[in-house]
Amino acid sequence: MQKMFTTQLIGLMNNTLDENIMEDAARLLSQALIGDGNVYIYGKDEMAAVAAEALYGKEKFENIKPLLEKGKMAKLTAADRVLLVARYSHDREMLKLIEHLSEQGVLIVGIIAQSTEVHEKQWSDCVDVLIDLNVSNSLVPTDSGERIGYPASLMALYTYFCLHLLIVDFLSEYE
Repeated sequence: MQKMFTTQLIGLMNNTLDENIMEDAARLLSQALIGDGNVYIYGKDEMAAVAAEALYGKEKFENIKPLLEKGKMAKLTAADRVLLVARYSHDREMLKLIEHLSEQGVLIVGIIAQSTEVHEKQWSDCVDVLIDLNVSNSLVPTDSGERIGYPASLMALYTYFCLHLLIVDFLSEYE
């Protein structure tokens, strides 16, 4: 099972991320880091792993801050950017958050694992750059016919590291 999971995961990593969208996202986030702003991050549920890496990881940027602390939202300016990460593109709580941020004029990068369900409103209607990880199913079939090994948070972390590398590249060009 482990080899099958790894093979499927590598396939996802090789085929999922659109280079142009990734560059757009990294450019948008870099604007805050180069200017007077901060990048605020929030990862919902299992996607909190991405926020933890961005906020506490070995190679964190000083200008990345938590969007929500103790249930309160940070005070944002037009110079700030927000990175939101969640499993579904139609998550109502996240849509409310995105609408609130958009009303403030804050630019948003969204990372979602799955957007296959059709709903009235989705992230793609509201965020400035959307990275869809296209993780709709678990990867490994079991003997009973089920599938296990849903790698949404792992793919989101991989995507964050790819964004991080692009941002480092953009920042080095700016200096």
